[in-house]
Amino acid sequence: MSEMTDPTEALKSFQESLLTGSLELERGRLDPDVYLHVDRADGKPRFTYVRLEGRKVTALASFVPNGYYLGHPNLAAGYAVLEAYRNQGLAKDILRAGIAELRNGFKGRPPFYVEAVISVDNAASLKVAAEVLGGTTVEFNDEASGRRAIRYARKFDTGR
Repeated sequence: MSEMTDPTEALKSFQESLLTGSLELERGRLDPDVYLHVDRADGKPRFTYVRLEGRKVTALASFVPNGYYLGHPNLAAGYAVLEAYRNQGLAKDILRAGIAELRNGFKGRPPFYVEAVISVDNAASLKVAAEVLGGTTVEFNDEASGRRAIRYARKFDTGR
């Protein structure tokens, strides 16, 4: 049985790429202390938002289109915080900041959903998703890993 995707690996990979100079970052439009990198993952645009301490990535939230949910575009979210910076609210902060930047960037477009699929064993991440995304949850068996997971999804307006 394989493991569920761990966004901590994305944070580490992002950090390595940042240090080698192979990433271009833009400052957030709403929050100048948030940085954005847009690339493609499996042919889909990926929006990655980070908080930095110097050149060190302390928190990361990544959003990738994942079809439609209830007739609206759906973005799968993953988030991670560098271990030394955990338990300081940074996961909630970067997830909220990323969603705010997306809402601003998608202004005038239809509403969209953000979803997070989290292992039932990941209490810290479940707490973040419950607070930031809230709403109705669905518990299911993750197809890739076969593990029990909880899906959080929330609709966000774009101020059309």
